[in-house]
Amino acid sequence: MLYIATSYSLAYSLCANCSNQEDEFNARPSIRIVIPDNLKALLVDDWEYVTKNNQLVPLPAKGPVSTILDHYFEEEKPKRASASDIDVLEEVVAGIREYFEKSLSKILLYQFERQQYQMISNKWESGAEGYVNKGPCEVYGAEHLARLFASLPELIAQTGLSQQATQRLREELSKFSMWLSKHSDRYFSAKYDAPSKEYIDKAKGVNSQDAPGTATARLFEMDKQDKSD
Repeated sequence: MLYIATSYSLAYSLCANCSNQEDEFNARPSIRIVIPDNLKALLVDDWEYVTKNNQLVPLPAKGPVSTILDHYFEEEKPKRASASDIDVLEEVVAGIREYFEKSLSKILLYQFERQQYQMISNKWESGAEGYVNKGPCEVYGAEHLARLFASLPELIAQTGLSQQATQRLREELSKFSMWLSKHSDRYFSAKYDAPSKEYIDKAKGVNSQDAPGTATARLFEMDKQDKSD
């Protein structure tokens, strides 16, 4: 099967961000996913809004990840010529969903956002009004999904897929990335929120084991590699 990751390999991928495994993680090969310039620009803007301007992505997102994936599947399915191609599409969409669910709090948040995540996750964990049966994919949207795609090459390198499966997966993920770029106006927030002074004070005091700007830092490295090729 072309499923993006088993639970074990995904868990290992995420743990690889821990300092005692960082060298091994960085030494492993990664795959190239096509990220259009439009998405790269949105990721850079996103980084500046959050880390430089102390702004936040509005949550719940206007187009949550679950909706984005459903829309992509509905639009892409009629283009698949065979049942096996549809099966691959289903597996890839399910894999993206699983990766997002499990990696959001570990590698997709900037330090300034962690206080926001704590408040939001408390709501879906407690079943607060408007958050019943919801989770990361129903609350977070295109901004954080794009960050995931900047990190996916390294994560997928941990799955042990065959060369043939890896190439097919690269094609599928690149296709989705280009689709998301094409529909960016539909899903990305046009304006970020300015949090209160109380939030800023609390956020500055939240400790994070994650390196600020991890996803965008990887994007910059990818861009350098592309230009050097």
